[in-house]
Amino acid sequence: MKSIARKPRICIALPGVQYQPHSPYILSTLPMVPYLAKDFDITLVYRKILNINEADHIDHKYLTLIDQTQMSEREKRNRCPYYLPKHYLSFWNYKRVIDKFAEEHAKNFDLIIEKEWPMLGAFASAFSRYQVPTVILIEAMYKYPKLQQSNLLKRLAGFGLEQLRPHLRKRWIDRTDSIVVETEQMKSFLLENGYVSPNQPIYPIPYGVDANTFSLRERRSCREQLGISQDALVLTYVGSLNRFIQEPGPIIEALGRQKPQGVVLYIVGDGSKRQELEALTRKLSAPVIFTGRLPQKQAALYISAANLCVAPYNKYLYLQDKFTCASLKVPEYLSCGRAVLTIPCERMEHLLAGQKYGFLVKNQVDSYREFFRNLPSKEQLSIIEQAIVKDMEDFTLREQRILIRWWDIAKMYKQVVEETFATCKAVHK
Repeated sequence: MKSIARKPRICIALPGVQYQPHSPYILSTLPMVPYLAKDFDITLVYRKILNINEADHIDHKYLTLIDQTQMSEREKRNRCPYYLPKHYLSFWNYKRVIDKFAEEHAKNFDLIIEKEWPMLGAFASAFSRYQVPTVILIEAMYKYPKLQQSNLLKRLAGFGLEQLRPHLRKRWIDRTDSIVVETEQMKSFLLENGYVSPNQPIYPIPYGVDANTFSLRERRSCREQLGISQDALVLTYVGSLNRFIQEPGPIIEALGRQKPQGVVLYIVGDGSKRQELEALTRKLSAPVIFTGRLPQKQAALYISAANLCVAPYNKYLYLQDKFTCASLKVPEYLSCGRAVLTIPCERMEHLLAGQKYGFLVKNQVDSYREFFRNLPSKEQLSIIEQAIVKDMEDFTLREQRILIRWWDIAKMYKQVVEETFATCKAVHK
């Protein structure tokens, strides 16, 4: 009897993520898993499951680096969705956890894909010791804010770690077999600044968009469902309220100071700085409504109810002030057929085809106030919407890699996996 070859076993690792279903890292990973699963046996790895009760509802194969049954009380109190070692002891302890995991599971995986986190490469490097092929996803080169430690001993214990981390990352990245980046801009940045070896294969792969969730809907019916005035000129922001890469503070302040007639901004999302942003809204009597975090399908209704969708990124948190991320929200806005207001940079100029699909405005109060003083009419915004829909339907957005579906993203990752296998096989012959 002819034996049936098993599917290659792929580990997609998120070592800096504590699983919760609404995490951006989860939402930018899980949608492609069913498509990859047609060709590969996929297992995801998280640091831990943040809410253990959610484990019963996880419908994909996963492992955790932290033993959920043997967590200390301190670990149980750690509710942060992301993990970053703050001093040398926590760093070396977590590195030991990763090394032990690699030792135990090296024979269980045929290839590792490690996604961005501050210690990127530590996980893949641990598996490289066992000749397991590795791929890493470099999201961006951030200017991470300095960790504020009130305890003197903790400050001393972490002294110099922030400066050491980029060197460790580079050393680990040098050992990986293939690199995935989100944009061509990121690829150019890495090569021009010598962050990667010219010999390492680099694959620019952006994020996909769920066509069922982010689809064309009639604005009037969406507003009826949500109780939004049909007469208002509605802005919608969907995203984090942590005020890190996504920073809606300036547009809130500009709305409060300019108060454009008939304009209202709906903010869909949550985060550590939500109360701070709500306080700013109250202080300036800004026309802003916070909905809190909502399921994606509900968030998509607010996008479709809008006349203009907002993507207020802070590019100054990137090295050399170069925005090199793909952006997930802008393609989702476009997938709903809505015009976009975002920052001027090379990546956004590509996504908006210049300003064919929206507007490029600096994420600064004065720039937004000037925009609101010359706010485009609903009729002008409707013309932009028509251009978006036309270019979506004739596949121009797909051909330009502006709006790509998750099944296309999975095909791109399949190519990375197959070429990495081939390269590693040739090297080890």
